Amino acid sequence: MRNLPFFIAKRYFLSKKDKGYVHLVSLISQFGIAVGTAALILVLSVFNGFEDLVLSMYNVFDPHLKVTIVEGKTFNQEKSLDIVSRQEGIDVVSSTLEEKVLVEYNNKEYIATIKGVDDSFQKLTNFDSLLISGNYLSDYKNDQVAIVGRGIAYYLSMNIGSVFDKISVYLPNRENQNLLTMDRAFKKSSLTPVGVFGVQQEADSKYIISPITFVQSLINKKNTVSSLDIRLINSKDIFKIQDQLQQKLGDKYLVSNRFEQQEFLYKILNTEKLAVFLILLFIMIISSFNIIGSLTILIIDKKNDISSLIRLGLNRNKIKYIFFYKSLLVIISGSFIGMLVGVSLASIQQKFGLITMGEGSFVIDSYPVVVLFKDIIIVQLVVVCIGAIASWLPSRIIVDRQLRASVI
Repeated sequence: MRNLPFFIAKRYFLSKKDKGYVHLVSLISQFGIAVGTAALILVLSVFNGFEDLVLSMYNVFDPHLKVTIVEGKTFNQEKSLDIVSRQEGIDVVSSTLEEKVLVEYNNKEYIATIKGVDDSFQKLTNFDSLLISGNYLSDYKNDQVAIVGRGIAYYLSMNIGSVFDKISVYLPNRENQNLLTMDRAFKKSSLTPVGVFGVQQEADSKYIISPITFVQSLINKKNTVSSLDIRLINSKDIFKIQDQLQQKLGDKYLVSNRFEQQEFLYKILNTEKLAVFLILLFIMIISSFNIIGSLTILIIDKKNDISSLIRLGLNRNKIKYIFFYKSLLVIISGSFIGMLVGVSLASIQQKFGLITMGEGSFVIDSYPVVVLFKDIIIVQLVVVCIGAIASWLPSRIIVDRQLRASVI
């Protein structure tokens, strides 16, 4: 009978008569595997939730694809915009122009980045959902209006919507070599704050949004942009369209995807997730000693059965496989139970938010959770592999000892 070792192992695993200490140790081992598996799935799911939360906040200002110039800061958009607009799979293209400026409001000064945007920017970012107060730029015919990040608005104590309180904008005058006086060293203009937006702290304390025509007139360069921001019809095509655009635009331009735009942030999130996974993996390796212990006790308890099987004609390898398969059944069942518990708890947290973030000014009230199928597969494979290694060694060594003892 080819599957005899597995058949006997299954009988040992499902035996209802064996309720002694051997069975208890086996249950403890199974429980340890289940807890470890559930913990791995829960921790990875929480990290996935935080990753999605952080990236969703950053991605408001990060388009699917961004076209920039390799050398320099700005470029003429006529040729590149024509190429990008004819690319299939693109939904929205928005021209933006960013400049570092000094702003003054009611005798308070602040260094900010003014982001000039065209009419497509509102559709690209769904900016209406980000407005905390006031109106969007398109509600005004005048281009000397601005929407201010709430961090900047708070620092400058802005009175939004007042036509009398304007923001003074100062930009270094690169065309004038005489920098001895303030009037000649800086170009000055003014903006009326008409709204406040809120995304996340870094953007809120950095950006002032205004029409691109205002920024172009401030630097005295028409058709000049710092980037072309692109939203795709299907985000799954991001890498394919990135490669196609890069080939069409040539080496003078750089087409970066959403991940490359926040490369450092993605590295931090992935590194933290990997570090926690390795720590829990190390705990799983330590807990695998329970598997070794339970398997050792089982082999010693079944020494009479081993002698009987030898007399019936089973060779050493088949006897070793009996106990290896039995231990493997414990591991697989424990990991499966842990998977069900982990996914169930994660789903409950995702739906009801039972575990809260506690007191404080957090973006969300409860811990975010996102369960990914690939994480479940990785956890199952890792747990089973660790358990298989922990089972194989004692099943060989201890069975050999018992066989030698039975011969003696």
